[in-house]
This record gives sequence, C-alpha cells and structure tokens, in this order.
Amino acid sequence: MNNAPAIPFHAGPELSRAINRTDFFRLLKSAAQHYNFDNFALARISETSAPFGERDIVITNVAERRVGLFITTLKEALGTVRAKSAQFLATPVHGRSARPEDYRSDLVFNEFLSGVFLFIPLFTPEGRRYCLVLSGERQEPDQSEIADMLLDAMRIFDKLYEEILTQEMSGRLTQREQEIVKWTSEGKTSAEIAIILGLSEHTVNSHITAAARKLDAVNRVHMVAIALRNGLVT
Repeated sequence: MNNAPAIPFHAGPELSRAINRTDFFRLLKSAAQHYNFDNFALARISETSAPFGERDIVITNVAERRVGLFITTLKEALGTVRAKSAQFLATPVHGRSARPEDYRSDLVFNEFLSGVFLFIPLFTPEGRRYCLVLSGERQEPDQSEIADMLLDAMRIFDKLYEEILTQEMSGRLTQREQEIVKWTSEGKTSAEIAIILGLSEHTVNSHITAAARKLDAVNRVHMVAIALRNGLVT
C-alpha cells in the first residue's frame, strides 16, 4: 500500500463544528482512513487490564462483537512489555501482529492479524490518560508520519474532551443517552435504536458505553436496572 499523505489530516472546519459523538466518530474514521488505517478505537487507559478493557472504549468503528479480539491482537502486536506498560507510555508505539505458522483454519476468523497497530497516548488537562489505537493492512509508519498522526489525534481529542468527556465525568446522562437507555429498557437492540433515532449503530453503542460508564454498570441489563431504580427512565 502507498504511504499516507505527508500533510496532516485536519485542514478544514470539521473539527470546530464537532459537538456530538456522531461528529467525532466521523472525524476519527476520516483521520484513520487518511493514514490508510481501517480501524480506530479511542479508549481510557486502564490500570487493571492493560492496555484497556472493552468497557474503557469511548468511540470505535470496530464491531462490538469483535472488540475483544481487537484488543487481544493489539497486545500481541505491541508485545507483552509495551502492552502491560501502556499506562506509563508518553510517546506513540507501533507493531505488527503476526499470523502463527500453525494457525488453524478452524479458529475464529481474525481480520486484525498481519495488520499494523499504532498506539497513541493522550492526556486530559487533569492528567487522565486515554489512547487512540489505529490498525490496518499497511506498512509501519515512519517518525514523520507518526508526528502528523499524533498532532491530529491531539487536536481531535482536545475537542472531544471539551464537548463530550467533561460532561461524562459529571455523571449526568445527556438527553440522547437517556433516549437510548429508554429504548434499551424496552428491549430494542442497537441496530433497532439506530433506525429509530436516525443514528449509526456504532454511535448508539458509543452512547450505551458512555451511559453504562456514568452509571457504573457492568452491562446493558445492569445499566437499565440502575436507570429505572434512579428514575432516569420510565
């Protein structure tokens, strides 16, 4: 695959206009594609499950059922030492996942094998740690390209923090999150809620993840139970 363009991704007004999860999903997806990556995941750095767990993901275009496999392959690509020390990393690291020679065809299909993973650490003004992970079938980036990606990631993350993450830390559900929790309580799937509200399924899942995190819920059922108990939905 050809090298990514030598110029940074952001060159227009899209970032300044971003105010919701759909906007940031599109920005991150476009940035990933600009640098010839297929997948992205923005996540909180976890001190309990290196480098992060499924519940730590804020926004991603990886299908919900494939997130665990994505994280596992990321760890393999970075190596044990770097994956376990992710909470201390201050500069981007990258690596390529390898398909074992004895990989059996009857094992779970892993679309992330043989791909390049780039792990970019990010920080809030208060020092909370996040990361942006990119993966795809491309050659490993050089230092100049990594510098461009880091600059773009920091720009997008700073705006995301200002518009979204500060609200999440307050513990209050947004109106959209309340809507989605309500539909979830009525037994609707993410795909069905996406159709009802005119959103993408990824956006719906991102809202569910945010709501569950605010309510300290371990899954959707627990999230709905807490919301009902606290009178957040009727």
